[in-house]
Amino acid sequence: MDRYERLYPNLKYFFSAFFHHDWLYMYRWQGQSPSFQVVVRDFKAKDSQAVTQTTRELEQFLAQHLTEDDEDLREIVVHKLGANFYAPGIGLTYQQWLQDILTILKE
Repeated sequence: MDRYERLYPNLKYFFSAFFHHDWLYMYRWQGQSPSFQVVVRDFKAKDSQAVTQTTRELEQFLAQHLTEDDEDLREIVVHKLGANFYAPGIGLTYQQWLQDILTILKE
C-alpha cells in the first residue's frame, strides 16, 4: 500500500471508483459533454458517510499540497490516488479541479 493510499483511503476510493478509466461511459450524458460535476454529485448522493470522510481528506490533502507544482499534483492524483482525469483538458489545473470538487462536496 502506497503512502497516499494510507493517508487518504477515502480519496483513493473516490477517485478510483468514480473516475476510473471507464467513467465517461458509466453515465448517460444524453447529448451533453461529460462532466466531472455530475460524477461528484452522484458520489454525494450515494453515501453520506463516505462523503464526509472524503471531504475531510480532500481538505487535508489540499492544505498539505497547496504550493505543489501542478505536474507533481497530477502525479499524485492520477498515479497514486487513481483518478483517470486530465484537468488541463477542461482548462483547469489540478489544484483548481480539486478545489471545484471540494466546493461540490460541501454544497
